[in-house]
Amino acid sequence: MPRSASGTNMENSSEKFIKKEPSLDWHGTPELVTVLPASEEGPELTRIPLTRAIFKLAWPAITSMVFLMIFNLIDIWWVGKLGAQALAGVSAASFIVWTLQSLATLVETGVNAMVARFIGAKNTELASRVVGQGLIMATVLAVGFGIIGYYCQDMIYQYMGLETGVLLQARSYMFYILIGMTTIFMTFAADAAFRGMGDTKTPLKIISAALFLNLVLDPLLIFGVGPFPRLEAGGASLATVFSHALAVVISIFLLKRRKVHIKISWNLRKFFDFSLVWRITRIGAPIAFSGIMFSVSYMLLTRVITRYGSEPLAALGLGHRIEGLAYFAAVGFSVAAATLVGQNLGAGKPERAEKAAWLSVLYISVLLLAVSMTFFFFGKWIVRFFINDPDVITEGARYLKIIAMFEIFLGLEIVFEGAFGGAGNSLPPMLISVPMTWLRIPLAIVLAHTLGMGSVGIWWAIASTTGMKGLTMALWFRRGNWKTKKV
Repeated sequence: MPRSASGTNMENSSEKFIKKEPSLDWHGTPELVTVLPASEEGPELTRIPLTRAIFKLAWPAITSMVFLMIFNLIDIWWVGKLGAQALAGVSAASFIVWTLQSLATLVETGVNAMVARFIGAKNTELASRVVGQGLIMATVLAVGFGIIGYYCQDMIYQYMGLETGVLLQARSYMFYILIGMTTIFMTFAADAAFRGMGDTKTPLKIISAALFLNLVLDPLLIFGVGPFPRLEAGGASLATVFSHALAVVISIFLLKRRKVHIKISWNLRKFFDFSLVWRITRIGAPIAFSGIMFSVSYMLLTRVITRYGSEPLAALGLGHRIEGLAYFAAVGFSVAAATLVGQNLGAGKPERAEKAAWLSVLYISVLLLAVSMTFFFFGKWIVRFFINDPDVITEGARYLKIIAMFEIFLGLEIVFEGAFGGAGNSLPPMLISVPMTWLRIPLAIVLAHTLGMGSVGIWWAIASTTGMKGLTMALWFRRGNWKTKKV
């Protein structure tokens, strides 16, 4: 296959470069992926002041994440009108959704890291091929695991110990999610491609369009307004699928018009570029595994929670969505850290990459301090906005007050996970996150049952382990081994 113009320029001026990493083209032959030295002029994000670069990436990403939070809160607000059982059912189903979405992060993390690195090295040809392979991988994973999820969900609900009414609502919600899983996975992959290019504004525009569609469809499909069927919890998930489908269509249309576009060989033998698929998988698998273990741990934790009734489970599901304000803000700065670390490493500027990560942590910490104060003092009023059940309000307010004390550590965990991922060194976050997340189960049992703290003990188990993860992630990142990681 002929080299791109950028590849030809690389060959004609090879004396300008200090490092070349081997890659593979469609036929498995060696190709050079150039990494620029610090003195070479690279992409804009590797040259402009770091604070400006961080906020240029972070604010659109944060707004996108806030819109996603609104996406979820709109669902919960309408489902909450159906009662505590419906809300608990959606909360239980959400753990399975998290597990499946964690598989999507396999593609998302790998695509983001590789596109950013290749953009930093000014190799748009290889970056375009990564985008194409990422979309193919997203489709294959969504179909395969959507089928597995369909046949395994009832077993999971039974293990959680859900009441019959809660189980029926959970099954109704998951039905459409599983059918439309491809749209969700492809949205993850396309979003990662834009972010790897350093473009967080386009995903914001796309999610805005999807959010508007979800806003319109939710009440129509949940309550069966006019000619629409009454699907209750299932209506919320069907609206989500339609909205993601719109996002996919817009994303593909816009990617085709970019310098870094979607490059796929339609020759059957070359359709899968196994070299790129393996490299995407190698980078993304640890983050995906962490996400899966996080979700599975919550399924097990749910069995502990349901001993106290459906109200604490509903409060946990609602609390997670409210906490999305803090989480998604952290993800916004994590996106900035991942892109800046990837592009600056590609441009031969490891020290600038490190500084970008620490500055991102500083800015999210200031923001999360304000969020923590809001959760601590106004938690009851926030929960009451979504549901009128007094027991759920009480539990939800307790949850928000306890996790408010550890929100800054959540920021450390999320931003440094993004920075590690942007460097293509995603193993450390997995080694930190998985054991400490699973520590929540025995800790919750000890606090809730042995010490008699009840559901409050479970909230303390969740919050304290968040603190441990954030602090450990920061200490590991400070070691600096990620600077030498190849993608």
